[in-house]
Amino acid sequence: MLRFFPRGRAGRARIGVTMMLTASLVTAVSVSPTSFAASGDDHTKLHRAKHRLDRNIDKKAQDLDEISQRLVRAQEFVKGAWADLKSARSELADLKDQVHAAAVRDRQLQGLLAQAIIKLQDARADLYRGAEDVKLQRAALASYAVSSYQTGGTSVLSIGVAFEAQSAQDVMDGMQASTTVLDKQSVALQKYQATRVLLRLTAQRVRTTKEDVAVKRAEAAETLQAKITLKEQAKAAKQRVSERLGGYRDAKLEIQDAKAREKERLQNMQQERTRVENRLTKIAERRARQHARWLARHTPVAPTFSGNGGGFLGYPVRNTYITSPYGMRMHPILHVYKLHDGTDFSANCGTPVYAAASGRVLAEYYNAGYGNRIILDHGFVKGVSLQTSYNHLTSFVARTGHQVQAGQLIGYSGTTGYSTGCHLHFMVYVNGNTVNPINWL
Repeated sequence: MLRFFPRGRAGRARIGVTMMLTASLVTAVSVSPTSFAASGDDHTKLHRAKHRLDRNIDKKAQDLDEISQRLVRAQEFVKGAWADLKSARSELADLKDQVHAAAVRDRQLQGLLAQAIIKLQDARADLYRGAEDVKLQRAALASYAVSSYQTGGTSVLSIGVAFEAQSAQDVMDGMQASTTVLDKQSVALQKYQATRVLLRLTAQRVRTTKEDVAVKRAEAAETLQAKITLKEQAKAAKQRVSERLGGYRDAKLEIQDAKAREKERLQNMQQERTRVENRLTKIAERRARQHARWLARHTPVAPTFSGNGGGFLGYPVRNTYITSPYGMRMHPILHVYKLHDGTDFSANCGTPVYAAASGRVLAEYYNAGYGNRIILDHGFVKGVSLQTSYNHLTSFVARTGHQVQAGQLIGYSGTTGYSTGCHLHFMVYVNGNTVNPINWL
């Protein structure tokens, strides 16, 4: 099969197409080891799938040959601008989510901080009350100790009761009262000790709560700063989205303009092709009349054209390969059906271009679509009027009216006109109409 390779500045655009189609092949033909073991046809299927991929790559490559560089760049720029816009929008959406999450967390931390502050205030109030209780109980115990000392202690009190009693019952009542006083003082002492313990625990609670408040305050401050930073980032991301949107709109306008120019280019090339075909058709008609008159005077039967002049023409460049064949194809961006009216041969800029057959230079000129082109008239060949055209040349060697021989140097290949890279666009005309050059080579 014929292979199509990246050429010159078109190569960059084709690399993406090739990678995309290669990825498609990997997906299309991927099979498990068990499936290979299960069927002997899988190997054949794999090769068929690869063959289809090769054809797709070839078609994409040859399609790119027929697109102006500006339209290719505009198309790629639109894709890039759209990808940038999607990325910027995704970044903005992510930042908005983060801002929202930070705001929710900030509110939560503010609530927890407020609760911690209330707990700290309660703990401090409890600490103050506990300290006052300890102070009052200490004073009461001190007063009791002084009274006991002044009265001689509990044993003196009991003896005084005994001596002052009038009866045994008075002694019993007095002793009971003395015991009650002692019990109350003992309870007061125990309560004082318990209050001091509670006071120490309350003080510890105050310290712990203060530390908790400090931690929550620091976390709240950090979250607030993060929220502020995220808001600033979201604002910057929103600006980037706006810029990307503007860039995408500009890219769309650029591709619209590039498409309009591409349509104009295709129309101009069609007009140029029609103009040349009309001129060559007139030449063919004149030759047909001349040949008819010659037949009227001579008996030999005129040769008939079988539709294939294979082997009559030589290759216009040496050591080459076909990069894009003759035929109808769909424009990959404009989606219009168009004719690729020649065969493209690989040829670096400055490669010698030779006459495919002997003949006369019918014209050499520049055209916006075909670039520098030479048209050779080979006369009446195999019953038809035959011409060849060599396009996108860098420069001419042969000039209009020159007689040239087959294989003679007539110019050098290039990339003038609408061309995505250095190559030779070779055309064959039969009776004024373009035909597939391969049938004549």
